[in-house]
Amino acid sequence: MRKNLILGLFVFSISFVLPGCDSGSTGGDILLEGVVLNSSQFGKITVTVLQGNTSLGKTTVSSEGNFGIRFNSSTGVVTLRFESNSFNAERPNIRVVNESTTNLHITLQQNPTLIIIDRWQVFQDPISLSGSNEIQYNESQAEFNLNAAGGNCIFASGTSLISYSVKSINITNCREGVRAQTSASIIFEADEGIMISSNRDAILALDDALIEVGQTSNPANNTIIIQSANQFGINAAGNSIVDIDPQSQCSISGGRGALNINSNASVNTSSCTLSDG
Repeated sequence: MRKNLILGLFVFSISFVLPGCDSGSTGGDILLEGVVLNSSQFGKITVTVLQGNTSLGKTTVSSEGNFGIRFNSSTGVVTLRFESNSFNAERPNIRVVNESTTNLHITLQQNPTLIIIDRWQVFQDPISLSGSNEIQYNESQAEFNLNAAGGNCIFASGTSLISYSVKSINITNCREGVRAQTSASIIFEADEGIMISSNRDAILALDDALIEVGQTSNPANNTIIIQSANQFGINAAGNSIVDIDPQSQCSISGGRGALNINSNASVNTSSCTLSDG
């Protein structure tokens, strides 16, 4: 896997509002929400999303501990502030990206005063990038999820870059899974499991595109499953490169075949088990 990319830290937000949650929304397509697991210890808690010294949204944690704030961000970097009569602290450097949602499970700690993120779940809308646009995301706690409900999941063209380095990746219910063409690059790295599941090609690389799927520099039982119900697990053509780099178990399967390699394309499946039909 290529380790020379400098991955930005982006945080995604969840696409629904938890029951009983006062959204405190000011508009926008970023939704950051979650639950304060020990909220009953602190009475009334307010949550504010800050970009620098500017408030992007503010809400009150519900009696069940839930909160949610919808907003836009021009920088992609925000701070969460939690305040009550007995608690006041901030969690900086939370990075966000458009058309996505994040659900955080949070514990507030006294002595020392800390905001602890116990679980970090990312729910992303389908992604389509062109030109020289980029999405770069690096967060070791994040569980990344994309369910396209039968539509195409991830597409990159031009010289665009889509890159994730996270705890786990789950890309499912795709018509077409992960597609890169022209000179675009798509890179997925996870500490734990990676799943890419589609009806048509699970991975499709064309022209001079690059697609890499594999382990991070500090994996924890990284496994990879790439599966297509009716086409190819990996379909590569042109001068494209596909590199699969699991830490441990790996399987690639397709209804028409695990692999379809044309022209000068290069596909490295490492130690993966390949199966057809």
